[in-house]
Amino acid sequence: FEIGDLIMIPKAPNVKYEVFLTNFGYTCGATDTLEKAIKIAKKTGYQCQIFLADNPFNIVKTVCPIGGVR
Repeated sequence: FEIGDLIMIPKAPNVKYEVFLTNFGYTCGATDTLEKAIKIAKKTGYQCQIFLADNPFNIVKTVCPIGGVR
């Protein structure tokens, strides 16, 4: 194939934070503000960790449905 044969895949919307469901092991949501990410995490009813989208190894915040936000 040649470079001209490749197709363009649209980029994902600009997101800054990702919400990771700790007990299930997958990302359940992503958004542009930390406040929205906390809201998404609380709505799940499960323990979640919030990461920066470009650095998935540093936890920004942990949200627990029982214990609250740390």
